[in-house]
Amino acid sequence: MSTAWKELERRICAAWGGRRSGPQGRSGPDCTATPVALQVKRSGSGSGGIRGAWVAQARTDGAAARLPWVLVVAGHGSRAPVAVCDHAWLVAVCRQAGLLPPPAAP
Repeated sequence: MSTAWKELERRICAAWGGRRSGPQGRSGPDCTATPVALQVKRSGSGSGGIRGAWVAQARTDGAAARLPWVLVVAGHGSRAPVAVCDHAWLVAVCRQAGLLPPPAAP
């Protein structure tokens, strides 16, 4: 029988076009074949609080994989996880998608 955190990882990985990597005996992203290094966490509390150690782990995994990093956190029983990423990367992605105007000239 699968646990809730494994199901969460499967769902998040699939949303990003990849699949859950599972335990590998080393640190690394939780998903394979995704355009970002995903770290998926399930918070034991209903609040879905984000821990600094989780952000640090996501950054380290992203650097090691040479990919942008994204931390996804879901509170216990939550079907609406939140994502944390590098702000500059998010702004660049939004600009490429046409959601933000180009930067203003100095």
